[in-house]
Parts: sequence; structure tokens; C-alpha cells
Amino acid sequence: MRNFLKRSLGRFGVEIHYRDPKRSLDLSAIGGRYKTLVAGPFLGEFGWELMQWQGYVRQLSKFYERTIVYGRESSRYFYKDFATEFRTVLVDSWDTNGYVLHDFDYEAWARQFEACDLLVADSRCKGLRSLFDQHFIPFGEIKPENAFDMVVHARSIPKLKGNKTKWTRNWPEAYWDELCALFPDLRIAAVGVASLSYAPRGTIDLRGVETETLCSVLASSGICVGPSSGVMHLASLCRTPQLVWMSEDKTWGFGGLAFRYIRSWNPFATKVVVIDEMGWQPTPAYIGTHLAAALKDIAYA
Repeated sequence: MRNFLKRSLGRFGVEIHYRDPKRSLDLSAIGGRYKTLVAGPFLGEFGWELMQWQGYVRQLSKFYERTIVYGRESSRYFYKDFATEFRTVLVDSWDTNGYVLHDFDYEAWARQFEACDLLVADSRCKGLRSLFDQHFIPFGEIKPENAFDMVVHARSIPKLKGNKTKWTRNWPEAYWDELCALFPDLRIAAVGVASLSYAPRGTIDLRGVETETLCSVLASSGICVGPSSGVMHLASLCRTPQLVWMSEDKTWGFGGLAFRYIRSWNPFATKVVVIDEMGWQPTPAYIGTHLAAALKDIAYA
């Protein structure tokens, strides 16, 4: 029937274009044919949004008259320089893996759009290329009142149904207290989502601040410290030196997860000290020794 209508109306100079819903969700279907780009909803892991999503959407937006971005309200700040409109998708879960929020129906969400190019932020985006096809900008306004000697992200992720490994990156709260106690003369801020992180004793609790403020705190401060996390990747985009620890697992390719921090997810070549010799559970004394050296290096930079 479709072909019959297309042939019949074609005799009168009328063209019919059918939008194949499966094809519309294919990355290769994005060809700039429409004036509007719809991107989202990004509900997956924060680090993936920062390093393989928002920069890609910013680059694509240059070829459209309008760019509409869907995502968490907490991420609005990352798109304000280019998005024509940011629309919030309300979700009450952080149970994610890469691009995907578990139990969210991405295909059903995508079916509402017509006459636009659609970039759906689900597992198909694993095919996106890395830094070279993205446009990054530094985040965070430097302000004296937001300057700290050190910012810590003491992640405290619960055991999740969909992602069963995130909690293994947590460092014991007692370790965090011990590490911060090693540097009593430093002004230290604790950041992160309040329900998913810990504020060590003696720190200034900035968990839950708005994203723009968080970026200002990172950009204004001396160093960001913690195990691998989205906040640590954000520090890279705020051009804040980092000390980060992680697994020595090399299955990630090249230099393992460390390669992301040093190069592939570090577009501004932000200075970073990577520690992977002791995995996710190094001792506070071990981290403290490396941190003291990093602080001295920053002071003479």
C-alpha cells in the first residue's frame, strides 16, 4: 500500500517519506536532513555523559537550527552553551551501566518524535567515537570563595540490581577519615550526591550542591581526590588536578582504565596521578604518601 501511494502521488510531483522507527534509532541515520536535533534522554553513568555524550551532541548541534536535549535536571548546566532547549526527564534511579538506565524503555520514548534527527542515548551510542568527534568546553567559574586545598569524592554506592560492581569501588568511611586526618592544615571539601557519598570527618560538606556550583568548586580548588568516578572525570573537564585510584585490570584496552584518565577521556590534558597498584582498596597511608607528593608538585607548578 505504501509503495502504491508513493508511485501514484509521485506522478503529481508529491513525495512521501516514511520514517522507519528502527532506522530512525540507528546512528547512521543522522544526516542533517531535518532542522532539529533531539538528543537523549541521557540517564546513564555520569562519566559516560561527560566524556562520550555531551561533547558529541555539542559538535552535532553546529549543523542544526535547533537542538533539544533531554536528561536529568542535574545535568542541565552542561548543555546551556548550545542547547536551544533542555527538557528534564524525571527518574528516581541511578542504577545504570554505561549509557543505559535499567528498566527505562528508550524505544517507547523515541516514538514520540517526528520531523527531526534523533540521537537516542542508549547502548547504540557505544558506537560513538571518542574525543576527536566531540567539542569540549571547560566547566566551572574560578571564584575565591569556592577555593579549597582539596576536594574529595568519597563514593558510597549501594549494591544495585542492574550494576553489581559499582559498590566494590567504595572506600571504607574509616579510610576516608584517616586520610583526611593526615592533612589537618588543609581546607577540604566533600562533594557528590548526598545519598551516594560520604563526608569525611573534618571536611566541609558540599554534597548535593547545584552542578554549576560544584564545577566552580572543582575549577577553583587545588586537587580532587577519590576512586574512579564521574566526579573525577568532571574534574578533568574543570581542569582540576586529580589523584585517582582504580583496578589494575587491563581488559579495558591500551593502559586499562588508567588510559582514560591520562589520555582518552582527558581532552584538556589535565594533570592526573593514577594509582592502580593496590586496586580499589589501597591503604590510607599509601594514598597519603602519593597525595603529599602531588600536593608538593602542585605547589611548585
